[in-house]
Amino acid sequence: MRPIKGKAKDGRKAGVSKRAKSAALDPRAYAYEQRRLPLYRRIIPLAEAWIPRGFGWGLSVGFLGITILYGATIGGENQTTLEKASSVFGLKVEAVLISGQKEVSETDILRVLGITEDSSLLTFNAYDARKKLESMSWIEEATVQKLYPNKLQVVIREQKPFALWQRGEFVSVISYDGSVLTDHITPEFAKLPLVVGHGAQRQAASIFELLAQFPSIARKTRAVVYVSERRWDLYFKNGVQAKLPEVGVVNALDKLLAFDEKGALSRKDITTVDMRLADRTFVRMSKDAAAKRRATLRTLGADIPQEVET
Repeated sequence: MRPIKGKAKDGRKAGVSKRAKSAALDPRAYAYEQRRLPLYRRIIPLAEAWIPRGFGWGLSVGFLGITILYGATIGGENQTTLEKASSVFGLKVEAVLISGQKEVSETDILRVLGITEDSSLLTFNAYDARKKLESMSWIEEATVQKLYPNKLQVVIREQKPFALWQRGEFVSVISYDGSVLTDHITPEFAKLPLVVGHGAQRQAASIFELLAQFPSIARKTRAVVYVSERRWDLYFKNGVQAKLPEVGVVNALDKLLAFDEKGALSRKDITTVDMRLADRTFVRMSKDAAAKRRATLRTLGADIPQEVET
């Protein structure tokens, strides 16, 4: 018996499936129909065609594993176990790229970073590492970056040595802000200006800023001495000492510059120029120069008191 037209054997209406209908459509009509579908309905068939089976499951498991490892790290769980586990994923620190250091050795940097053969890039705390590096005396600023999957990049900016600070028998290299950089004095630091006295390291920058306004005096200066943590004495390279006042230092330096216009500070017969009083300047001569001066005055008939001679 022939089946009734329009009916299937199982009683359902005979017809063409939606997929077959779509295939039978004109290409322009089919494209129009696809554009009418929601975005996710268009993406899912493409994803199913290109993504291998089990990819989503594997991605979920991997993400879950990494989340557990990170959470355990934040919670303070066994660091060694986490490092060994994360190394399975290829996240073991294989290289540390260090640049910018001169006075600080790479060995000291690696020691502060705490890098071992089992260190993992995943569990490594770059923020703490940067803080530890910047606590080192020579390092002014540090940058620590993770370069996945297995490298660390460390960029160092060191402090510049500013002066030598002497207190008693101890001498240190200090920075501009007065912090001690090292007690190991190498020949390259020997030409740095010398700052002497307790508390002098904190005030050294201020006195050298003033001296910078008087280049000719600054060039002659070998050392500055902080007296009683109140005022400065200048010691020139030829041994002459200039005593500056506690206040009015700029005015005193102006007078000292005028005094040196004819090379007075370069003379060998002067030992001290005392400028502690605002209204007068005292000059002390060397013993030989003073003796010659007294002899000359006596020759001219001058009556020199005994106390002056001594």
